[in-house]
Amino acid sequence: MIARFNYSSPLGKIGMQADEYGITEVKFIDQSKENNLNPTYPPIKDAVKWLDDYFLGNVPLTYPQFHLNGTDFQQKVWQQLRQIPYGTTVTYGQLAQRTNSSPRAVGNAVGKNPVLLFIPCHRVLGQNGKLTGYSGGLERKKKLLAIENIKP
Repeated sequence: MIARFNYSSPLGKIGMQADEYGITEVKFIDQSKENNLNPTYPPIKDAVKWLDDYFLGNVPLTYPQFHLNGTDFQQKVWQQLRQIPYGTTVTYGQLAQRTNSSPRAVGNAVGKNPVLLFIPCHRVLGQNGKLTGYSGGLERKKKLLAIENIKP
């Protein structure tokens, strides 16, 4: 790890970490970890700008550099998540069709998403558009969808 930064969002603290290749982790945190090592590191600065835009209701156009570790299948699912446009949703079943797998396998990969918001797992809904699972909590998921004018 080269840099860590805690971002204060309208939905609570978001902890970010980066290594020499890019952002490795973004997650909601309940307890603040001490910021350290270079909060001006370019991927962190880019992530902060992206989050600022997002929480102002703007569609962020540029993303920070990521360095994501996961299985080939997880990477495939995360790539599909990145294809979900701002303001729209898909179901686990739809993602399963796109990845030639099962909704359960997709759900497991979605749950391992290391960079919440940037890889928009909050845009994935259960069968019939039901609001299900989110590692940041369902209340945050509802609020993130509301930011994007999505009514589940």
